[in-house]
Amino acid sequence: MQPVTSPIPQLEFEDAALDKHLGLISMDRPKIVFDFGPANRLLGGIYPCQMTAFGASPGAGKTTLMGQLADGVAASGNPVLFITEELPAHKLVCKSLVRLSKGTLTLGDIPENVAADTTSLAAFEAAVGCYRATIAPNISYASVSSVADIGRLVGECIHACGKTPVVFIDYLQLLATKSAAPFADERLAINDCVTQLRAVCNTYGTSLYVASSVSREFYGSKPPSLKMFGGASTVEYSFDNALYLHEDKERCDVFNRKALKLTAIKARYRALDSVPLTFDGAHAVFHEVI
Repeated sequence: MQPVTSPIPQLEFEDAALDKHLGLISMDRPKIVFDFGPANRLLGGIYPCQMTAFGASPGAGKTTLMGQLADGVAASGNPVLFITEELPAHKLVCKSLVRLSKGTLTLGDIPENVAADTTSLAAFEAAVGCYRATIAPNISYASVSSVADIGRLVGECIHACGKTPVVFIDYLQLLATKSAAPFADERLAINDCVTQLRAVCNTYGTSLYVASSVSREFYGSKPPSLKMFGGASTVEYSFDNALYLHEDKERCDVFNRKALKLTAIKARYRALDSVPLTFDGAHAVFHEVI
């Protein structure tokens, strides 16, 4: 394999480059907003060329939250590429259909019980119709073997849609170990994976939202910090934002809804903050606490 060579830098003073830089500055603003208020509050919307890490302990609902955000982006007419390395695509679609039923269906109703009940069947068919019309045309699920595959899919999406997709990845550690050389150290694999994701982000101007596991020592005890992420130094220096989904110890669970907080522990364009949420796992939906 031939070594990759970088272009030779050229001396250019700012009087010649200023107009180009001003044009780039004018583009550095959110092009899309989430339909979920807490995400906008913490991140300010969806900025081009940004990478955001979503951390949580197992079972906290980070995959569901990522899916809910992705559905909202797709329903607004923007292309979404959802890289799923943990759940098969039909499981994510199932969660989407339950959300679209507005509380009528639970995850337990799909697929086994829905046909036996007329009310549930009507709600299911309505959810499928809504999904088919608003979300399905703009979202693509994929499992990949390398970050290079993600770059290729982003390029294909731009060619097909004329728009840059928003990319969601579930989740970082699985992608890193899957694409790494055999027997590679996990931390080195994560570092390499994040470096390649940053290259995709910068090359195509896309926004990446990446779920991440956290170290066991932080499960439910220590206050949120960047040290909790696997490959912590990579998250600290390479990601623009880092959010942590965790238990809200100041509130109690109500009606089978978990009391959680979404905390920004790194944010490029916002002050660090936390927002209270409730998580209704049976209905695969997060709610903002007003």
